[in-house]
Amino acid sequence: MRVSAVIPTLNGAATLPALLAALARERDAARGLVEIVAIDSGSRDGTRDLLAGAGARVLDLGGAPFGHGSARNRAAAAAVGDVLLLLTQDVEPVGDAWLAPLLEALVEPRVAGAFGRQVPRGASLEEAFLARVNYPGRPRWLGGEAVAAPAARFGPGATLFSDAFAVVRRAAWEAVPFPDLVMSEDQAWALAVLRAGWEIRYEPRAEAWHGHRYGLARAFRRNFDSGSSLQRLGLAGGAWGAGAGHLLREIRWVTAQGGAAALPHALLYEAVRMAAFQLGRLERFWPRAVARRLGEAPRV
Repeated sequence: MRVSAVIPTLNGAATLPALLAALARERDAARGLVEIVAIDSGSRDGTRDLLAGAGARVLDLGGAPFGHGSARNRAAAAAVGDVLLLLTQDVEPVGDAWLAPLLEALVEPRVAGAFGRQVPRGASLEEAFLARVNYPGRPRWLGGEAVAAPAARFGPGATLFSDAFAVVRRAAWEAVPFPDLVMSEDQAWALAVLRAGWEIRYEPRAEAWHGHRYGLARAFRRNFDSGSSLQRLGLAGGAWGAGAGHLLREIRWVTAQGGAAALPHALLYEAVRMAAFQLGRLERFWPRAVARRLGEAPRV
């Protein structure tokens, strides 16, 4: 299978070198990767030069606003591969045996896509715990059962898909392109392909470093967007119950990792995150100008 790497970029010069080095090793080893297609949102920090130096094809938005789904669709349409290797600019694949497990998942013709394990290097304690829960060490197969009462089955530890580190069968993407939401376009795509009769696999043998350390303001904006998108998808219904259980487990883990001194920040962080998520669920009732200020993703 020919593999095209697809990467949305914006001022990624600090993290791209490690990712591009990993991709260069795959291409040099002739394990299927044939090209890198990046779509850039107006970088001004040398990102485009780094991509060009790595032999990538660099597209731009052409004046259109960035959309998580629309940008990936445009890059995918320009790619030649039978498989789309979806990456974000801040992931770093671990080792040299990460692509093969993802491609092996696509041997079964009903599998639309497979996503790998994200290991939270450099993340805050709160984000590290979330990543550990969402990307455990055991594999998962998702089929039609995942779309029966999806809100009851979705939540921490039950991610449907992540396009930060994944492969997608081109035929599946052509049948179901990424929808353009303010966030969670990968969850929306997963729901659509599962409803269309495809399957998705989580493959923890494929690992990438990917961690976040957000301030409170950025955490608020991102979770406002998350609440808005997941409400539209019908996946936010069990948020209170799942969130409460997640918080109790997080408190125990944060205490074990950082001691009692880490708890005040963790509690404040989670209060901000949960409040933003619930406000995001109500976005349809807010004036558009208010939603633009509260969220991070562009709103037209």
